[in-house]
Amino acid sequence: MSPMKACCESIARSGFGILQIPDAMLQDYKKIIDGYSAIPQAIKDEFSFAQDTDGFFPFGAEYSLAEDHPDLCERFCYWPAHASKRTAFEFTRSTFVVAVGSFERQMSELAQGVMDGICEEFGVAPLAPFRAASYIQLCVYGPQAKDHSRQYAQDPHEDGHMLSFIKPTREGLVLMKGRSLEPVRLLENEVAVLAGSLLTELSDHAVPAAYHAVLAPSKPVARSSLIYFANPNPDQLLTTFYRQKSIDLGSTVNARHTGFGNQPIQLR
Repeated sequence: MSPMKACCESIARSGFGILQIPDAMLQDYKKIIDGYSAIPQAIKDEFSFAQDTDGFFPFGAEYSLAEDHPDLCERFCYWPAHASKRTAFEFTRSTFVVAVGSFERQMSELAQGVMDGICEEFGVAPLAPFRAASYIQLCVYGPQAKDHSRQYAQDPHEDGHMLSFIKPTREGLVLMKGRSLEPVRLLENEVAVLAGSLLTELSDHAVPAAYHAVLAPSKPVARSSLIYFANPNPDQLLTTFYRQKSIDLGSTVNARHTGFGNQPIQLR
């Protein structure tokens, strides 16, 4: 059995899988992780587009459960759908953004392959390409003093997307299994693949959404996580796998996206 098929089978069964990435993607990943710390604050302030959930966002700008309990990280988001609007900025030609763009292109192909494999598991036709509504998000958790009031740097939640591809620099990502926490441990060339609530809905609840969180470290250490959120194009017509029920993607995707404190998705 190929690693791709094994990943798709695992997601279809449990909502979680592990996927290997090629060396070229791993090298882009390292450039992104290493390059973030060298970006001046002035560029972060200038290259921020809240209306598109694109560019840089300060510490605590997103939340998983409640607005007054934000995720303990800074963010950088990259949408290929908005890239053409940023060409006037010199920063778009930096090694950092070039690596992000390269990583995104390759990840979008892998994500489409995973989704095609999941559809095959259920005997349904593949989905149309959904790169336009998908995006990269880098979460940067700086070394902070232990906050004993917070067990999590990111509260337990399920992502509202179709699939989430997560590659962290260190441990901290956990799956919630009832009352127990299951640490996600990955090899250097692996990413975790989590089903989101949109895939649960599309599969008529056959695929469980992966309920997960990020633990707050016991001592101040830096941690980053590069994520690819895969979404179908809101203009696409989708029907559920078994009941053939239509899904209003525009409202469904946006309800989940804005539920984390983001602005509605506008791709035009």
